[in-house]
Amino acid sequence: TLVAWTTQGFVPKQPYAGSETAENFEPFAFGLIELGDVVRVEARLTENDPAKLKPGMELELTFVPFYTDAEGTDIVTWAFAPI
Repeated sequence: TLVAWTTQGFVPKQPYAGSETAENFEPFAFGLIELGDVVRVEARLTENDPAKLKPGMELELTFVPFYTDAEGTDIVTWAFAPI
């Protein structure tokens, strides 16, 4: 479940591995997710509109595109999506 969140409104600084630049950057959200009653993790969220995020909402693990490496391989990362 979602505990807390914020949005990233600027291009991350290097040595960030993603492919975002000032020209193609889109803000993203990340949050504190509670797994059961014991573990909490900080992770990227697939929803970046704060108005659509609520404390206690259920989330599920998913994978999203991150960047394409020099050899042309698509690299993915994990994120949490609202159910």
